[in-house]
Amino acid sequence: MPKFTSRHPFTLGAAFGTAALLLAACGDSSTAPGGESEVISRVTLTLTPSNGGAALTTYIDDSDGNGPTAPSAQVAIPALARNVTYTGTVKFENRLKSPAEDITAEVSAEANEHRVFYTVTGTGVTVTTTDVDGSNRPLGLRFTKAVGATATAGSTRVVLCHYDGAPKTAAATSCTGETDIDIAFAYTIAP
Repeated sequence: MPKFTSRHPFTLGAAFGTAALLLAACGDSSTAPGGESEVISRVTLTLTPSNGGAALTTYIDDSDGNGPTAPSAQVAIPALARNVTYTGTVKFENRLKSPAEDITAEVSAEANEHRVFYTVTGTGVTVTTTDVDGSNRPLGLRFTKAVGATATAGSTRVVLCHYDGAPKTAAATSCTGETDIDIAFAYTIAP
């Protein structure tokens, strides 16, 4: 089975601070060393208001994957409305290939070996994972983001964790395996 095998740190300047992005490569097979690599070159968050309205989409790209060029600044910083709950998804892609490759499908197929963790800065915003793996443990490709009445601007840190040697546990609150992606998305609060 393919797995993410290499990590490369990058630093991003964002409106609300600096975030680290770790890009990962996937081999075609864990039994085929040196197989073709797949790079995660874009991470996208999509937030849809549960009370209706247009989805908010934001992303960060790395134009050369594992190369020396730093990733781009965050595109489209979302302005969240107070007293609204959003349904969210995260998407991992290799856009350096044509057509672009959806790495999220691999994470989903290997759900027992992956988990996405979310940490929020600012106050009054809560992220809750809504999907599970085959053993009923949180996965994190889908989530809700509840914005309270007194919410403040901040960021949502997204960590894609790969469990190789360490067991995946349902009660974990942070990555105890290998970190494949670690990136923060800024958000503001709508007036």
